[in-house]
Amino acid sequence: MNKYSIAFDVGGLFIKSAVLNDDGEIVPNSYAIFPSKSKETKEGIIEHLVFIIKQQTNGILDKDFEITGVGYAFPGPFDYESGISYIKGIDKFEEIYEVNLRDLLINRLKQESSFHSKTSNEFQIVFDNDASLFALGEHVSGKAGGYNKSIFLTIGTGAGSAFMENGKLVKDRQDVPENGWIYNQPFKQSIVDDYISKRGILKLANELGLSTSDNEVETLAAMGKNEDQRAKMAFRMFGEYIGKALNPYIKSFKPDAIILGGQITKSKDLFMNGVYETLENKTVNIECSEETSLSTFKGVANLLKQSIRRKE
Repeated sequence: MNKYSIAFDVGGLFIKSAVLNDDGEIVPNSYAIFPSKSKETKEGIIEHLVFIIKQQTNGILDKDFEITGVGYAFPGPFDYESGISYIKGIDKFEEIYEVNLRDLLINRLKQESSFHSKTSNEFQIVFDNDASLFALGEHVSGKAGGYNKSIFLTIGTGAGSAFMENGKLVKDRQDVPENGWIYNQPFKQSIVDDYISKRGILKLANELGLSTSDNEVETLAAMGKNEDQRAKMAFRMFGEYIGKALNPYIKSFKPDAIILGGQITKSKDLFMNGVYETLENKTVNIECSEETSLSTFKGVANLLKQSIRRKE
Protein backbone atom coordinates (compact mmCIF):
# COMPACT_ATOMS: atom_id res chain seq x y z
CA MET A 1 0.00 0.00 0.00
CA ASN A 2 1.44 3.38 -1.01
CA LYS A 3 1.73 6.03 1.67
CA TYR A 4 1.16 9.76 1.18
CA SER A 5 1.22 12.92 3.26
CA ILE A 6 -0.42 16.27 2.55
CA ALA A 7 1.46 19.52 3.12
CA PHE A 8 0.05 23.03 3.48
CA ASP A 9 1.83 26.38 3.42
CA VAL A 10 -0.62 28.78 5.05
CA GLY A 11 -0.67 32.51 4.33
CA GLY A 12 -3.11 35.30 5.03
CA LEU A 13 -4.47 35.31 1.48
CA PHE A 14 -3.70 31.85 0.08
CA ILE A 15 -2.99 28.30 1.20
CA LYS A 16 -0.56 26.43 -1.04
CA SER A 17 -0.59 22.66 -0.92
CA ALA A 18 0.97 19.51 -2.33
CA VAL A 19 0.75 15.75 -1.83
CA LEU A 20 4.05 13.98 -1.13
CA ASN A 21 4.91 10.30 -1.50
CA ASP A 22 6.68 8.19 1.11
CA ASP A 23 10.09 9.31 -0.24
CA GLY A 24 9.18 12.93 0.44
CA GLU A 25 8.82 13.75 -3.26
CA ILE A 26 6.00 15.97 -4.49
CA VAL A 27 3.41 14.03 -6.49
CA PRO A 28 3.13 15.46 -10.03
CA ASN A 29 0.07 17.69 -10.59
CA SER A 30 -0.77 17.78 -6.86
CA TYR A 31 0.39 21.36 -6.32
CA ALA A 32 -2.66 23.55 -5.71
CA ILE A 33 -3.52 27.01 -4.39
CA PHE A 34 -6.64 27.71 -2.34
CA PRO A 35 -7.98 30.93 -0.80
CA SER A 36 -7.05 31.06 2.89
CA LYS A 37 -10.44 32.38 4.08
CA SER A 38 -8.49 33.78 7.03
CA LYS A 39 -11.22 36.31 7.88
CA GLU A 40 -13.98 33.71 8.21
CA THR A 41 -15.59 32.58 11.46
CA LYS A 42 -13.94 29.76 13.46
CA GLU A 43 -16.40 27.28 11.96
CA GLY A 44 -15.81 28.64 8.47
CA ILE A 45 -12.03 28.30 8.79
CA ILE A 46 -12.23 24.72 10.13
CA GLU A 47 -14.71 23.68 7.42
CA HIS A 48 -12.45 25.15 4.76
CA LEU A 49 -9.35 23.36 6.09
CA VAL A 50 -11.22 20.04 6.14
CA PHE A 51 -12.53 20.68 2.62
CA ILE A 52 -9.07 21.23 1.13
CA ILE A 53 -7.65 18.17 2.90
CA LYS A 54 -10.40 16.12 1.24
CA GLN A 55 -9.81 17.84 -2.12
CA GLN A 56 -6.12 16.94 -2.07
CA THR A 57 -6.89 13.37 -1.00
CA ASN A 58 -9.42 12.96 -3.82
CA GLY A 59 -6.72 13.96 -6.31
CA ILE A 60 -4.58 10.91 -5.46
CA LEU A 61 -4.89 8.51 -8.37
CA ASP A 62 -3.67 5.33 -6.64
CA LYS A 63 -6.37 2.73 -6.04
CA ASP A 64 -4.74 1.45 -2.87
CA PHE A 65 -3.18 4.08 -0.60
CA GLU A 66 -3.22 5.55 2.89
CA ILE A 67 -2.60 9.02 4.30
CA THR A 68 0.03 9.01 7.06
CA GLY A 69 -0.40 12.63 8.05
CA VAL A 70 -1.19 16.25 7.32
CA GLY A 71 1.33 19.00 8.04
CA TYR A 72 0.97 22.76 8.20
CA ALA A 73 3.52 25.52 7.81
CA PHE A 74 1.57 28.08 9.81
CA PRO A 75 2.41 31.70 10.61
CA GLY A 76 2.93 32.70 14.23
CA PRO A 77 2.46 33.35 16.99
CA PHE A 78 1.46 29.70 17.36
CA ASP A 79 2.07 26.89 19.86
CA TYR A 80 3.29 24.42 17.25
CA GLU A 81 3.75 21.52 19.65
CA SER A 82 0.16 21.71 20.90
CA GLY A 83 -1.46 22.95 17.68
CA ILE A 84 -2.89 26.14 19.18
CA SER A 85 -3.08 29.43 17.27
CA TYR A 86 -2.24 32.69 19.04
CA ILE A 87 -2.57 34.94 15.99
CA LYS A 88 -4.23 38.19 16.95
CA GLY A 89 -4.41 41.81 15.83
CA ILE A 90 -3.10 41.32 12.28
CA ASP A 91 -6.42 40.94 10.44
CA LYS A 92 -6.07 37.22 9.67
CA PHE A 93 -7.16 34.04 11.48
CA GLU A 94 -8.51 36.20 14.33
CA GLU A 95 -11.40 33.78 14.97
CA ILE A 96 -9.17 30.82 15.81
CA TYR A 97 -7.25 32.66 18.55
CA GLU A 98 -6.48 30.17 21.37
CA VAL A 99 -8.20 27.40 19.38
CA ASN A 100 -6.61 23.94 19.32
CA LEU A 101 -6.61 23.36 15.57
CA ARG A 102 -5.11 19.88 15.82
CA ASP A 103 -7.87 18.53 18.07
CA LEU A 104 -10.65 20.18 16.07
CA LEU A 105 -9.33 18.96 12.73
CA ILE A 106 -8.74 15.38 13.93
CA ASN A 107 -12.24 15.18 15.41
CA ARG A 108 -13.81 16.65 12.28
CA LEU A 109 -11.86 14.35 9.95
CA LYS A 110 -12.98 11.30 11.95
CA GLN A 111 -16.55 12.23 11.03
CA GLU A 112 -15.63 12.16 7.33
CA SER A 113 -15.88 8.41 6.80
CA SER A 114 -14.57 8.45 3.21
CA PHE A 115 -11.41 10.26 4.36
CA HIS A 116 -11.00 8.46 7.68
CA SER A 117 -11.03 5.08 5.93
CA LYS A 118 -7.93 6.18 3.97
CA THR A 119 -5.83 7.15 7.01
CA SER A 120 -3.08 4.95 8.44
CA ASN A 121 -2.90 3.85 12.07
CA GLU A 122 -0.11 6.37 12.72
CA PHE A 123 -2.00 9.28 11.12
CA GLN A 124 -1.28 12.61 12.74
CA ILE A 125 -1.44 16.34 12.15
CA VAL A 126 1.67 18.45 12.74
CA PHE A 127 2.41 22.17 12.74
CA ASP A 128 5.56 24.24 12.61
CA ASN A 129 6.78 27.68 11.70
CA ASP A 130 6.95 28.25 7.94
CA ALA A 131 10.58 29.43 8.06
CA SER A 132 11.64 26.33 10.05
CA LEU A 133 9.98 24.02 7.53
CA PHE A 134 11.50 25.97 4.65
CA ALA A 135 14.91 25.42 6.29
CA LEU A 136 14.32 21.66 6.68
CA GLY A 137 13.25 21.36 3.04
CA GLU A 138 16.18 23.41 1.74
CA HIS A 139 18.56 21.23 3.73
CA VAL A 140 17.03 17.99 2.42
CA SER A 141 16.95 18.94 -1.26
CA GLY A 142 17.79 22.60 -1.77
CA LYS A 143 20.50 25.21 -1.52
CA ALA A 144 21.47 24.47 2.10
CA GLY A 145 22.55 20.85 1.66
CA GLY A 146 26.22 21.70 1.15
CA TYR A 147 26.60 23.87 4.25
CA ASN A 148 27.12 22.99 7.92
CA LYS A 149 25.69 26.21 9.33
CA SER A 150 23.04 28.34 7.65
CA ILE A 151 20.72 31.22 8.47
CA PHE A 152 17.40 31.15 6.63
CA LEU A 153 15.39 34.28 5.96
CA THR A 154 11.97 34.26 4.27
CA ILE A 155 10.76 37.67 3.15
CA GLY A 156 7.07 38.23 2.45
CA THR A 157 4.33 39.73 4.60
CA GLY A 158 6.90 39.48 7.38
CA ALA A 159 10.44 38.28 8.09
CA GLY A 160 10.58 34.57 8.89
CA SER A 161 13.88 33.10 10.04
CA ALA A 162 15.58 29.89 11.15
CA PHE A 163 19.08 28.83 12.16
CA MET A 164 20.45 25.39 11.26
CA GLU A 165 23.60 23.51 12.20
CA ASN A 166 24.43 20.05 10.83
CA GLY A 167 20.86 19.57 9.58
CA LYS A 168 19.21 20.44 12.91
CA LEU A 169 17.34 23.61 13.79
CA VAL A 170 18.91 25.72 16.53
CA LYS A 171 16.22 27.51 18.56
CA ASP A 172 17.52 27.81 22.11
CA ARG A 173 21.17 28.84 22.27
CA GLN A 174 23.09 31.97 23.17
CA ASP A 175 24.27 32.62 19.62
CA VAL A 176 20.73 32.78 18.16
CA PRO A 177 17.64 34.84 19.08
CA GLU A 178 14.84 33.06 20.98
CA ASN A 179 13.18 30.38 18.79
CA GLY A 180 15.53 31.42 15.96
CA TRP A 181 13.17 34.31 15.20
CA ILE A 182 14.59 37.71 14.25
CA TYR A 183 11.27 39.31 13.24
CA ASN A 184 10.66 40.78 16.71
CA GLN A 185 14.25 41.86 17.37
CA PRO A 186 15.01 45.60 17.74
CA PHE A 187 15.99 47.28 14.46
CA LYS A 188 16.24 50.98 13.64
CA GLN A 189 13.17 52.72 15.13
CA SER A 190 11.17 49.55 15.87
CA ILE A 191 11.64 45.84 15.00
CA VAL A 192 12.98 43.85 12.04
CA ASP A 193 9.51 42.88 10.80
CA ASP A 194 8.57 46.51 10.16
CA TYR A 195 11.46 46.89 7.71
CA ILE A 196 12.14 43.44 6.20
CA SER A 197 8.64 42.80 4.87
CA LYS A 198 6.07 43.81 2.28
CA ARG A 199 4.99 46.79 4.34
CA GLY A 200 8.65 47.71 4.86
CA ILE A 201 9.48 48.04 1.19
CA LEU A 202 6.18 49.76 0.35
CA LYS A 203 6.91 52.28 3.12
CA LEU A 204 10.36 52.91 1.61
CA ALA A 205 8.78 53.50 -1.79
CA ASN A 206 6.22 55.84 -0.25
CA GLU A 207 8.95 57.84 1.47
CA LEU A 208 10.57 58.27 -1.96
CA GLY A 209 7.27 59.67 -3.28
CA LEU A 210 6.30 56.49 -5.10
CA SER A 211 3.08 54.50 -4.72
CA THR A 212 1.54 51.62 -6.65
CA SER A 213 -2.09 51.38 -7.71
CA ASP A 214 -2.51 47.95 -6.09
CA ASN A 215 -0.07 48.22 -3.15
CA GLU A 216 1.81 45.13 -4.38
CA VAL A 217 5.57 44.52 -4.32
CA GLU A 218 5.32 42.76 -7.69
CA THR A 219 4.09 46.01 -9.28
CA LEU A 220 6.91 47.97 -7.63
CA ALA A 221 9.44 45.39 -8.91
CA ALA A 222 8.08 45.73 -12.46
CA MET A 223 8.61 49.50 -12.18
CA GLY A 224 12.17 48.93 -11.00
CA LYS A 225 12.91 46.59 -13.88
CA ASN A 226 11.56 49.26 -16.23
CA GLU A 227 14.22 51.64 -14.90
CA ASP A 228 12.02 53.69 -12.59
CA GLN A 229 14.79 55.24 -10.49
CA ARG A 230 12.72 55.66 -7.33
CA ALA A 231 11.61 52.01 -7.44
CA LYS A 232 15.22 50.92 -7.97
CA MET A 233 16.31 53.07 -5.03
CA ALA A 234 13.59 51.58 -2.79
CA PHE A 235 14.79 48.04 -3.51
CA ARG A 236 18.44 49.04 -3.08
CA MET A 237 17.68 50.52 0.37
CA PHE A 238 15.61 47.43 1.19
CA GLY A 239 18.67 45.27 0.45
CA GLU A 240 20.75 47.47 2.73
CA TYR A 241 18.22 46.93 5.52
CA ILE A 242 18.44 43.16 5.02
CA GLY A 243 22.24 43.23 5.31
CA LYS A 244 22.16 45.44 8.41
CA ALA A 245 19.46 43.31 10.06
CA LEU A 246 21.47 40.11 9.48
CA ASN A 247 24.87 41.44 10.62
CA PRO A 248 24.43 40.80 14.39
CA TYR A 249 23.38 37.18 13.80
CA ILE A 250 26.12 36.49 11.26
CA LYS A 251 28.58 37.75 13.88
CA SER A 252 27.18 35.55 16.69
CA PHE A 253 26.19 32.39 14.77
CA LYS A 254 29.01 32.47 12.17
CA PRO A 255 27.08 30.74 9.34
CA ASP A 256 28.61 29.41 6.13
CA ALA A 257 25.59 30.63 4.17
CA ILE A 258 22.48 32.79 4.17
CA ILE A 259 19.53 31.16 2.36
CA LEU A 260 16.85 33.59 1.22
CA GLY A 261 13.26 32.63 0.37
CA GLY A 262 9.79 34.12 0.32
CA GLN A 263 7.77 36.01 -2.26
CA ILE A 264 9.91 39.16 -2.24
CA THR A 265 13.07 37.13 -2.95
CA LYS A 266 11.74 36.77 -6.51
CA SER A 267 12.86 40.41 -6.94
CA LYS A 268 16.41 39.62 -5.74
CA ASP A 269 18.04 41.20 -8.78
CA LEU A 270 16.82 44.58 -7.53
CA PHE A 271 18.02 44.33 -3.92
CA MET A 272 20.99 41.94 -3.72
CA ASN A 273 23.63 44.63 -4.36
CA GLY A 274 22.34 46.48 -1.32
CA VAL A 275 22.66 43.30 0.78
CA TYR A 276 26.24 42.63 -0.33
CA GLU A 277 27.29 46.23 0.31
CA THR A 278 26.13 46.28 3.92
CA LEU A 279 27.18 42.78 5.03
CA GLU A 280 30.14 43.12 7.39
CA ASN A 281 31.25 39.54 6.71
CA LYS A 282 31.99 39.37 2.98
CA THR A 283 32.91 35.66 3.04
CA VAL A 284 29.44 34.31 3.90
CA ASN A 285 27.65 32.80 0.88
CA ILE A 286 24.18 34.02 -0.07
CA GLU A 287 21.83 31.63 -1.86
CA CYS A 288 18.27 32.22 -3.06
CA SER A 289 15.71 29.40 -3.09
CA GLU A 290 14.22 28.42 -6.42
CA GLU A 291 10.72 27.94 -4.99
CA THR A 292 10.04 28.59 -1.31
CA SER A 293 6.75 26.66 -1.08
CA LEU A 294 8.20 23.49 -2.64
CA SER A 295 10.99 23.48 -0.06
CA THR A 296 8.43 24.13 2.68
CA PHE A 297 6.35 21.12 1.51
CA LYS A 298 9.42 18.88 1.70
CA GLY A 299 10.12 20.25 5.17
CA VAL A 300 6.57 19.30 6.21
CA ALA A 301 7.06 15.74 4.95
CA ASN A 302 10.34 15.55 6.86
CA LEU A 303 8.68 16.84 10.05
CA LEU A 304 5.88 14.25 9.75
CA LYS A 305 8.38 11.41 9.38
CA GLN A 306 10.32 12.60 12.43
CA SER A 307 7.10 12.89 14.44
CA ILE A 308 5.89 9.40 13.45
CA ARG A 309 9.30 7.91 14.38
CA ARG A 310 9.13 9.56 17.83
CA LYS A 311 5.70 8.03 18.47
CA GLU A 312 6.70 4.51 17.43
